[in-house]
Amino acid sequence: MSVALQPPPVSSTKAEIPRLALAGVSKSFGALTAVKDVSLSIRRGEFLSLLGPSGCGKTTILNLLAGFETPDTGRVLMDGRPVQGAGPDRLVIFQEPALLPWLTVAENIGFGLPQKPRELHDETVRLLLRLVHLDKFGHLRPHELSGGMKQRAALARALAVDPQVLLMDEPFASLDPQTRELLHHDLQRLWLGLHKTVVFVTHSVEEAVRLSDRIAIMATQPGRIRRVLDVDLPHPRDFNSPEVAELRAAIREEMQDELAKLARREGDEGWRP
Repeated sequence: MSVALQPPPVSSTKAEIPRLALAGVSKSFGALTAVKDVSLSIRRGEFLSLLGPSGCGKTTILNLLAGFETPDTGRVLMDGRPVQGAGPDRLVIFQEPALLPWLTVAENIGFGLPQKPRELHDETVRLLLRLVHLDKFGHLRPHELSGGMKQRAALARALAVDPQVLLMDEPFASLDPQTRELLHHDLQRLWLGLHKTVVFVTHSVEEAVRLSDRIAIMATQPGRIRRVLDVDLPHPRDFNSPEVAELRAAIREEMQDELAKLARREGDEGWRP
């Protein structure tokens, strides 16, 4: 499993069916409307971030794409077909790594592998460990790992079943800034090399700008897509460049405007961004 760092083949043609799509999707939990009338297409091989404050429905959208939830109205599609529950073609990576504590790192990665001869199974695990820079730590158990190492192990475990889509729910939010930056580099390297489609939930403008092909900025109460921005900048992103500074400023302006609207709705007229 070598990783050649070539740009993923993101489709830009109107005729090609999106890898994932939400079409007029709404979802409520009791009296709370989590997302309302959300339509969004996610192209094959692209990295799309859902960006917004807490409570705007980012995780609800991720759960709908994963098949963990069903929409009240609208449709969730993968390759043009309705999503009917969870499946190995869409793997979720959570903020807290879902590793089995009684298994070693290598055993966790191998746990989800399809049935295959033992020698091939072990070789696949070794390749995945090397891919995420954990080849010297496969014998350890999760409690012996740092936070960043746990997320690398969770990523390798997800890649073991060769999903077409990675759905990532703020996976680096609890990490320190230095570790987070290292994981950004690792994730970007794997995405460019393996050409997976990635949907990434975050509330960090910098994280979204660093990683994404497109950024869907979300509004809240109810959750909906406010604007989708293309990030037509080469990787790795130069955060000292005027183009990145302009993009960050545009996103912050969008988010501050949304927060101001929310504050007015809640009666806090004195709020200022």
